[in-house]
Amino acid sequence: MRLGSFNLLTSRWVLLGAGALALAGCGGWWLGRISPKAAAPPAAEEQLSLERRRAQLEKRLLQGSASEAEQLQLLKLRLALDDQKGAIALLEPLSDQRPEQWNLRLLLAELRRGQRDAAGAERELRQILNVQPFQADAQQQLVRLQLEQNRGEQAEQQLKATLLASKGKAEALPLGLLLADLQQRRQKPGEAEATYKQLINNHPEDPRPLVALALLQQEKGAGDQAIKLLREAKLHSTAAAKPVLDQVASSWSLAQLRQAKPTAKNPCQGLTGTTLPAGAEGCSN
Repeated sequence: MRLGSFNLLTSRWVLLGAGALALAGCGGWWLGRISPKAAAPPAAEEQLSLERRRAQLEKRLLQGSASEAEQLQLLKLRLALDDQKGAIALLEPLSDQRPEQWNLRLLLAELRRGQRDAAGAERELRQILNVQPFQADAQQQLVRLQLEQNRGEQAEQQLKATLLASKGKAEALPLGLLLADLQQRRQKPGEAEATYKQLINNHPEDPRPLVALALLQQEKGAGDQAIKLLREAKLHSTAAAKPVLDQVASSWSLAQLRQAKPTAKNPCQGLTGTTLPAGAEGCSN
């Protein structure tokens, strides 16, 4: 892959980050929620502090006097202490009592998946989608779950139907981007490209499908087309996203120069096509 100083993972997330910056506040591939996995185990002193605070809240919960804010704080503490089963036990009633807070059930689904309860995770996601069928984050988790179970064809067909039903709605773009990403994962680059182009036609002022298609073209080796798409995306991007897109485009351009090979058949001909003087480096007229 021709990514210059950007490897595939870095380049993908730099570009997706640029897409997010380009239209700040819009939904899409990016989940802004509590992660169910702790970044690192807390230090011993910190853990003792967390456990003391947790003990206080557990007592209030047992007494039935814990407020909603305290229950959410307890949830964070259970997650911080890597008590995923405890977090699930707390989330179950919370998500039932607050069905409008779909992010709680989304987190519950992720925790169930982490406990290898695929059926339970899918059940939670279906509950969200029964009420909000175009909820992109829930659709994303469901697609990932189905891929893990080798149900990619089912995931794609369901997502296509959902995308068709979402026509004219704000959720159509993030769902379309999710479909194209799924098609790439299923080794269907041609279909993914067609999906991106349709999204560009339907949302000409949004840079995200342009950025995504640029990355696909770059992975295919079509560097010139990829850079052209990035420049087009820049026209519709925010001030914060533009330098990111410039950085990636410059990296790709540099990679193309480094990989360029001399086309001259004459070994005495330089890269610019200028023939060397007679006798130079063993050459003669």
